[in-house]
Amino acid sequence: MLSLDPVPTPQQLFRWLDSGRISREEFRTAMAVHAGELIQEMEQAHANPLVAKFNELMNRREAWKWSRRHGEVVMREILCALMDEEQFTPARWLWNAAHPHVPLHCFFRTRGTPVLRFEEMTVHPQNASVLIEHGGSETLAPAREKFYFRRNRQGILFVERRERL
Repeated sequence: MLSLDPVPTPQQLFRWLDSGRISREEFRTAMAVHAGELIQEMEQAHANPLVAKFNELMNRREAWKWSRRHGEVVMREILCALMDEEQFTPARWLWNAAHPHVPLHCFFRTRGTPVLRFEEMTVHPQNASVLIEHGGSETLAPAREKFYFRRNRQGILFVERRERL
């Protein structure tokens, strides 16, 4: 089971380290939490390979569906904008979404808990909106939020606002 405690995202930790807000030791300790989650997820996949393979196939299908409609570049831009969003728990798994060598399907979690699923998406040259279902556990239903994105003067997509549904 993955922990959903409010741990700063790796991206935030890198920024804090670069600005001197945290020490190298604090950085290592916080990153160890993220590394532990990855190891725990790999152990779960190893313990039940059929479920892990099925989940991977569903995540590949989800990534393929959205990237076919809107393009992989736009998908990565949206994931990167979500990565910087405060109080968005799945941001902790999106920190390397800008890296093209990491497959796009790695960022989706369509089955199991916690989930990260796109339900609808509208993309225009200067803005976008995405309805996302995320989080949840065995006893708690996933949250649904609509994110509205806009490009700034440098052409970078960012979250303009969000609303819980």
